[in-house]
Amino acid sequence: MMWPIFWPDDTDFSDPASTRHPSEDVAAFGGTIADRVAKVVAATGTSADPAGYGRTVAGQLLPDVLPYVIGTPASFGFATRNGRTRADNAPEAMMSLVTKMAVPSGLTPATTEAQRTDQFPSRTGVSTRGRGTDCRPPSPFARPLASTHVTY
Repeated sequence: MMWPIFWPDDTDFSDPASTRHPSEDVAAFGGTIADRVAKVVAATGTSADPAGYGRTVAGQLLPDVLPYVIGTPASFGFATRNGRTRADNAPEAMMSLVTKMAVPSGLTPATTEAQRTDQFPSRTGVSTRGRGTDCRPPSPFARPLASTHVTY
């Protein structure tokens, strides 16, 4: 959800964010994410400190890797992100995080049950950043793994 929220006009995925190493994410885009989130929450009135909330969100989202503590339950939600199950509603969680209010989509785990598989990787046959149906991840996802992080 980082791409459609923060790079919505980059439909050909040419933004440097698609090739940058995660260690460069905060310096390269942290201020921009913080500013954009601050503008949203200021406009909606959902934060008494829009700039502070924007910085907090940027700190939670960057570097752009999906953290997961091995051996713990995966969950991708508004309050916590520890990996992600195939049934988690990531768009709803991300939109709620960016706006600092509930943004219900009406989608439940049952909505996508037929599309989920027990195979790994689970996104086989799904378009990955506009690069066709190849299940191999493109370069932005092929990032080195930290000891307790899983990168998708």
